[in-house]
Amino acid sequence: MKTSKLSISFLEIKGVDFIPEKGYSLDSDDIVIYTIYLPNFMEMKSDLSQFLNSVELKRVKRFYKEIDKDRFVIYRSILKLILAAYTKLNIKNIYLDYDFNKKPYLASHPWLHFNISHSEDFATIAVSRKKVGLDIEYMSKDFNFTSMLPDVFNDNETQIIQNASDKKNTFYTLWTRKESFVKALGKGIDEDFKFIPCLDGEHDLEFSLIKNSQNWQVRSFDLDDDYLGAIAFEGLPTTAVNINLYNVSQNIFALLEMVK
Repeated sequence: MKTSKLSISFLEIKGVDFIPEKGYSLDSDDIVIYTIYLPNFMEMKSDLSQFLNSVELKRVKRFYKEIDKDRFVIYRSILKLILAAYTKLNIKNIYLDYDFNKKPYLASHPWLHFNISHSEDFATIAVSRKKVGLDIEYMSKDFNFTSMLPDVFNDNETQIIQNASDKKNTFYTLWTRKESFVKALGKGIDEDFKFIPCLDGEHDLEFSLIKNSQNWQVRSFDLDDDYLGAIAFEGLPTTAVNINLYNVSQNIFALLEMVK
């Protein structure tokens, strides 16, 4: 029976301010995570909306809440700026395609893998030459997750959450790991979600579960107060990997430098 390996652990990483520069490139071992604190970009939303095409602008109108419209404009526009910087395409020529699980990709540049996650005031974007999945979550004080534990975790994982001194943190840590991994696989949340490993350590994965024979890593990280994240990517722990966490510039002129 075909099996692959999954390694799960915590990543100590701190975000640093990112200064846009020319000559964007990715080595095979690079993973770059861009963080966007959305409230800081609200005054820029009209400038950023110019980078959205007609399909994306129609999508904006489908959001019910104004805050959700604004957030989409911001993180979608910055995603396109980032993709344009790495592909050297004109931003007006950045068109996202979607696979059968609605995971976006660039048909024109299949070597560039990316993933985006949004939760409340933050959005994050990961880019790499490796397949990646990214999930961030705001650890809501009002969300009662207890009732959903049997549906998304096995008995051992559920017991670990229930016995944890910080149940909320443990729940979100394990949830983001599962979510980031299925996003990397392009599976989405399905009936197999409960059986995706999420505890620290090395795990054997059957091909029948993930429909994939690659080896994988998942790394949890602290994003900000009350925010947790996880990044999933191809490779064994022995494979060299260089992960950087950058805070996107809040200056429109600096952002435009990305695509000059």
